[in-house]
Amino acid sequence: MIRKPSVAGLFYESNKSLLEENIKNIFNKTGQNIPTTPSNTYKTKAAIVPHAGYIYSGKTASYAYGDIARSGICDTVVIIGPNHTGYGDDISLTTSNTWQTPIGDVCVDSEFNNELEKINSNITFSPEAHIKEHSIEVELPFLQYISNIQKKSFKIVPIVITRQQKNFCVELAHSIYDVSKKLNRNIMVVASTDLTHYENATSAKNKDEKILKSIENMDIDSLLNNINKYNITMCGYGPTITAIIYSKLVNANRSIILNYSNSGEVYNDYESVVGYASAVIKK
Repeated sequence: MIRKPSVAGLFYESNKSLLEENIKNIFNKTGQNIPTTPSNTYKTKAAIVPHAGYIYSGKTASYAYGDIARSGICDTVVIIGPNHTGYGDDISLTTSNTWQTPIGDVCVDSEFNNELEKINSNITFSPEAHIKEHSIEVELPFLQYISNIQKKSFKIVPIVITRQQKNFCVELAHSIYDVSKKLNRNIMVVASTDLTHYENATSAKNKDEKILKSIENMDIDSLLNNINKYNITMCGYGPTITAIIYSKLVNANRSIILNYSNSGEVYNDYESVVGYASAVIKK
């Protein structure tokens, strides 16, 4: 079964050559060098990236993907996004063997999927959660663009989280870690999230700075406390928590905020913006 793209032509170009040209231009504008041969140190164990249309968040996302390109794309990339559609279960795996974008097809690591479902009762196979969900899909063209330059294949494990409570996310991180060890997989986790939604730029920045400090300190309790105390509308805090906990399990303890922006910068309209950030967690 192939999972067809649902936001091609909306969040990013539906034409392969135009999409690749756009990603190339984004990397060039932000000064992100994509080497034909990465260092293959794989020191980047997790990344936190936005998932809006490329015109809005592509620039910020490119900083994390530039870092990944230099470190090396792992054999399996676990991409975790929040549930925007309301369909699916608490933590939903895809039933598709292949995900398609205008750049081409990406294989799903079905063995990894099956093992996750076996060991964690919160995880189910739920195609409904993935059919129209954009938070994972928009990350794929960046990874494909890099992998094509480096002639490096990779597989994905797409996970949509509906219940983003702390205990669910901590358990998910441990399950990802346990399966990676059992299967001897070289993996990284990509957490897909935007930050504050639809507030003026000053308010959004003030709130988002609290979130970024928590990410930088890898402190999931302060992240959750800030979200609740300041009513921060960060959509993917669950994926972010999962990425932080997984990173700690693999002794990656250096969290680096690479870039912050907001949607208002595109058209100079700062009355109602969405905040975006990219970060990586490294050994």
